[in-house]
Amino acid sequence: MEYFYLIKATQKSGKADAVIWRTNKSEARALLQLDVDLEDAGIETGRGKDYQKPIRTDFPVFNDLPAEGVLDYSWCERYQLGDDGRTWTLKPGLAPADVHHGDNAGVSSEAVTGELVDANTTGDAAQGETVGKFR
Repeated sequence: MEYFYLIKATQKSGKADAVIWRTNKSEARALLQLDVDLEDAGIETGRGKDYQKPIRTDFPVFNDLPAEGVLDYSWCERYQLGDDGRTWTLKPGLAPADVHHGDNAGVSSEAVTGELVDANTTGDAAQGETVGKFR
């Protein structure tokens, strides 16, 4: 099962929030691995530290997820937790950092008219088939 955690920086620390996720057999194992990951990164959490205790959230379904097991400090620049404190949403006015939401190269904004433009111009047409393109 996948476990996704928000490591929220305290306001006075001035540091960026981070996220990390891992696949583990149980939440207990996920928490153990999270402790190791945070220690390796030099992050201390809890009262009087720069970061609050990690918050487990729902696993987000976006194409620009950070790599598994990597602390990502840029995720929270694009996404925010919903009012429920578990669900991630894209911040208003921002675009995901993935290839599926790029510049839409090759996508036409012209309306489809149904007018036949050219027949048999695609290489996919089988022998004797008529293939048409529509505008």
